[in-house]
Amino acid sequence: MKVPTLKSGQMLTLAYFIGILVVLFVVYKILGAVGIVQTRKKRVKKASEEKAETALRATEYFDPNFLVGRMEGYAALNSVAAQHAQTLRNAIAGFGTNEEAIFAVFNRLKSKYNIAEVAYRYKYHFNRDLLTDLLDDLNDAEQVTLFNIINKLPVK
Repeated sequence: MKVPTLKSGQMLTLAYFIGILVVLFVVYKILGAVGIVQTRKKRVKKASEEKAETALRATEYFDPNFLVGRMEGYAALNSVAAQHAQTLRNAIAGFGTNEEAIFAVFNRLKSKYNIAEVAYRYKYHFNRDLLTDLLDDLNDAEQVTLFNIINKLPVK
């Protein structure tokens, strides 16, 4: 059996073909790193981040009026909610965001009703919407983390 051999012209063509493939692969990786080309992994990650933001926006507990008619004496909420609201404002306000402080506050809450208390205090003291401030300051991955923390909380 005779083994086929490549002529010099065929060898050169094969080298060009391999070189073009390598260049295309490198360009694809660079475009993927820059964000121009979305890989499957990035599409899946982006979809989960968008889902988390949508879910956070749909969370009724961030509405300062959520407690109206649901809890007796909601206007005289405890001072712990006011302290949490102050901690959140300090973490959000100014240059940069202290994500650890934000997550620590939400990890200390015992229920989703506590989110409503803090949102009420935040609106009352600072005349700002807590959810809007959080979504403006947290990146997509941090929003996913916050959503996961909130999902673990019981309703009452």
